[in-house]
Amino acid sequence: MLKQLTPMLSSPKAVAGVGIVLFWILVATVGPFLLPHDHLTQHPTSTNMGPSRTHWLGTDDVGRDLLARVANGARRTLILSPLSVLVSLVIGCTLGLVGGYYGGVLDEAIMRLLDGLMAIPTVLLYIIIIASLGASATNVVLAVAIGGIPGIARLVRGLTLDIRTREYVAAAKLRGEGPLYIMFVEILPNARGPIIVDAMLRVGYAVFSIGTLGFLGLGLPPPAPDWGNMVQRAYSFIFSNPWAVLWPAVAISSFVVGINLIVDGWQQVNRRYYG
Repeated sequence: MLKQLTPMLSSPKAVAGVGIVLFWILVATVGPFLLPHDHLTQHPTSTNMGPSRTHWLGTDDVGRDLLARVANGARRTLILSPLSVLVSLVIGCTLGLVGGYYGGVLDEAIMRLLDGLMAIPTVLLYIIIIASLGASATNVVLAVAIGGIPGIARLVRGLTLDIRTREYVAAAKLRGEGPLYIMFVEILPNARGPIIVDAMLRVGYAVFSIGTLGFLGLGLPPPAPDWGNMVQRAYSFIFSNPWAVLWPAVAISSFVVGINLIVDGWQQVNRRYYG
């Protein structure tokens, strides 16, 4: 695995992307423990301040330290986003493998169900799910995961339709291997490249989705900060304190840019070294 990742060092895009993502992972993991201020502590005499020696990124409308809140928001965002993509991958890969391998009526039923799900605008789907179940971290993950299942399932189905005709799959059938073995041992590992690239991009989409839900008031319930609800709260006083909007917005955009740079670099390296 390390040998395969080494060529990534030759891609400036990939190196830059990894640096950005590692920065936010570092902020999320150790930032809340090292920062001098708590993300919930209010300082009534220091409301809507710009960056200063005491509060490096400034404060919000009730005097909470923006740096501490961005760091704690990073922790929640960087946990919930990959988790929602992981749930989507497990369900979407299973549906795509089953539909692509068996075909026929089962495949048609799965695809029509997913088509119906895709017909609902993504943000509207999120709103329906969270409005029905309530705003919580679990329901945010569930909503984003459900929204991602159809795209993953269709991708895996297309790959399965191609791979199931390969000689090594026919050889596995001749050995007497069962459908589960063929799908998850023969087909899925040989489809991993496009799936990994798609999953990495979906982590970026998930960050945007969670931020959108937070902005709409459907994300994590207060007082827990996430980058989206920080933007939403600061929107009403954007002209008096633009810093409160700027920092979480920069956090969202920079993390997504980092993910995209990694994917672009990976694809360049694959074309250069592996054709």
